[in-house]
Amino acid sequence: MNKEISLEQIISDVVMFFDRNKKLIISFTLIAVLAVFLFQKLKPAFYETSAIATSGISAYERIPEDEDVLNQRTAINLINNLQLDVDKQDYKSIAVKLNVTNEIAASVKFIEAEQLLRQDKDEKFHNTPKFQINLLIRNSEYILDIQNGLKYYFDENNYVKRYKSEFNTSNFMMITQIDDEISELKSLRQKENINMNMSSFRVLSRAEDNEIQNQIIDLANLKNLIKTQNLISSLDYVKDFTKTEVAERKVVVWGSAIGFIAFILSIIIAIIIEVKQKAKKN
Repeated sequence: MNKEISLEQIISDVVMFFDRNKKLIISFTLIAVLAVFLFQKLKPAFYETSAIATSGISAYERIPEDEDVLNQRTAINLINNLQLDVDKQDYKSIAVKLNVTNEIAASVKFIEAEQLLRQDKDEKFHNTPKFQINLLIRNSEYILDIQNGLKYYFDENNYVKRYKSEFNTSNFMMITQIDDEISELKSLRQKENINMNMSSFRVLSRAEDNEIQNQIIDLANLKNLIKTQNLISSLDYVKDFTKTEVAERKVVVWGSAIGFIAFILSIIIAIIIEVKQKAKKN
């Protein structure tokens, strides 16, 4: 019974405490939320957008593919390295790397690349040959400039250029060798004797001739594969950056967070005031 009375008394004291200090708590919380709202509305806006991209850098480097997936670590690191310049506000360096003006470079607030993953039936995650580039920018008119600037950044990178040049040269030489090999195989096939079954009017090729034909098909497929590899760019967009016109201010998020903190602080302040008042009376 005493326990029930004690619990009732505690609840009653809490209710009375909030009733006595409701003006302080409500006004303090509302002022904080209003201040955040005004600050978020008046401060310069920023725009959030993303693109999906792929890169052939690992192909240029001849890095062995894991499960036929291009390794994108080098490309991701190149983009994330730009954020170091953003953090230092070294906009001149960004402007040079992206071949844009200082004004456009200064509009970049945040840039980051992250690997896109796929989930299999066992709920395990695996890499894909694509990655996502996240961009926060202060002026939406510059989104396309940044997109083109990133492509310039990759294409003009000396490391990438050197490996891409060697990659294309070796592929060209391989295609030439494949063409020579196909020509020799075709010439060899023409020299082979062909048996004809007159009763069925079917042409029967010898086993060696079938092997030659298969080799020609295999070489032709390999040649097409190499030609496709030559189309791989140092940076290619699967999905361009969306040119959004909706500014990201996060009023609700910040307003809720600051409002909660202000509510807790107002309670602490109210407790301190009451403690002081009781001390004076005593």
